[in-house]
Amino acid sequence: MNKELKLPLLLKTMYGAGSGGFALVILAIGTWTVYYYAPPSGRGLMTYAPMALLGTAMMIGRVVDALTDPLIAQWSDRTRSRWGRRIPFILFGSLPLVLSFILVWHPPVPGSSVVNFVYLVLMLSLFFLFYTVVIVPYAALLPELTSSSKERISLATWQGFFRILGLIIGFLGSSFLIERLGFKAMATILGMVVLVSLYCPVLAVRERNVHLRKSEFAFRQSIIQTFRNKPFRYYIGGFIFFWFAFTLLTMGIPYIVTELMGLGKGDVGLIVTPSLVVVILSFPLIQRIASQKGKKFTVILSLVLLCAAFFLIPSIGHWPFGISKALQGQILLGLAGIPIATLFALPNAMIADLVDYDEKVTGSRREAMYFGMQGLMLKFAIALSALFFGFLLRTFGYSSAEPLGILLLGPVAGVFVLVGLSIFSKYPITT
Repeated sequence: MNKELKLPLLLKTMYGAGSGGFALVILAIGTWTVYYYAPPSGRGLMTYAPMALLGTAMMIGRVVDALTDPLIAQWSDRTRSRWGRRIPFILFGSLPLVLSFILVWHPPVPGSSVVNFVYLVLMLSLFFLFYTVVIVPYAALLPELTSSSKERISLATWQGFFRILGLIIGFLGSSFLIERLGFKAMATILGMVVLVSLYCPVLAVRERNVHLRKSEFAFRQSIIQTFRNKPFRYYIGGFIFFWFAFTLLTMGIPYIVTELMGLGKGDVGLIVTPSLVVVILSFPLIQRIASQKGKKFTVILSLVLLCAAFFLIPSIGHWPFGISKALQGQILLGLAGIPIATLFALPNAMIADLVDYDEKVTGSRREAMYFGMQGLMLKFAIALSALFFGFLLRTFGYSSAEPLGILLLGPVAGVFVLVGLSIFSKYPITT
């Protein structure tokens, strides 16, 4: 495709819309599944499975999600069809993805039962399998749509915009629908929204010259060659630490709001929403800086700002001039909104550059494998972050009476960002 070709706005928005569907469905699964199967006592809701087993069910689903990334990537890279290498996976995988999502909320046995646990493991495994079947080829489309760095940044920015929009719809829509119509109706309605979102790229994208770009590497060779790509090692090494730190702070937000700020659980959304607004407003700024100064410069600048916000977390409650704790939290999360926009907007465009670099070395186009290995590495980093989060809070405390574990979240996350920056600073692609 011509490097200078400017992509139509409709194509960019239709392609980016798919990202909103992924964000919405993952948010609903992550936020409500455990609550639905083991609700708090006194809520008048039925318990479907023992709480002790639900963590295992979610872990198994996530493991399926991570391990299938490179397998689906290899399959997609080596596929040939008249529709292309990516579109068939999105076309035929989206409906099973949505159906498995809906079925999660239909346990077969009334009351708490191991049968429901087994059912949940099966449904979550199917859900995460089809999630991978769709998202890896979807992400791999971006490098194929254009080889222009500016247009890739624009595409990735639209992905980031719809991702945030999907999170907002997920937060507000799921709560609204559950409160008024129940969990099953919530899943059905949001599932239909997700299906429309995922079919938008299918309608808008036409793959070209697919027969000239098939990967000839076997599965093991493809993985090895991916890690022989030196720029990819610096890229993924840095982003592993970035996402580890970001996940650590994300999980800690409810504790920061309730224990450090002294607010209620219902105030978490009030504190978080301004940062999401800042993220949306920051996308044009991030796109402009990246287009003029390069993606590497923008990532480094943004993560320095993120590091500063993280290190200031323990200062909540100690600001001068009578600023309320709630406003202090909103200011710090708002400050983090700009680098969060970078983390949502630029990585996919950077992977596209890495695919071009790899093609010059190997002569093969392996877009999906790069996105697949990125998914595998980052998902394991997120899982390790969850384990470290539990260790930190259990060891040092997570209440207003013993808040050291919560206070340490910010500085510890900041240290991980600094480690990531030291690795990423060696990333050689500056465009």
